[in-house]
Amino acid sequence: MRTMLFIALSLLASYSMAGVEIRQSYWYVELSCEGNPQCYAASNGSYTSNQSAARRFDDANKAQRFVDSFTSSISGKSPRIVQGADSKCVSDDEARRLNLSGNRC
Repeated sequence: MRTMLFIALSLLASYSMAGVEIRQSYWYVELSCEGNPQCYAASNGSYTSNQSAARRFDDANKAQRFVDSFTSSISGKSPRIVQGADSKCVSDDEARRLNLSGNRC
């Protein structure tokens, strides 16, 4: 009896935690840095070799405004706006509200 109850509660809990996996776009600025194959803008005057430390934007226009604000030392590194995407799990309710679909997570 306890085993059946535990299984039922486990299934219910796992279903309530399930959701929909969505892809969320973001934009960042890639640079050409001498001696460093991976180079990204971290601020309008500094850069990093770590992509996760690069400044991210939720829209390409914001990324362009960021590029337009670069100091001469950064703007001389051939900035390119690049689109990336992350996977994110949202609840079923949120997915329905926003009319999103995707794989279960």
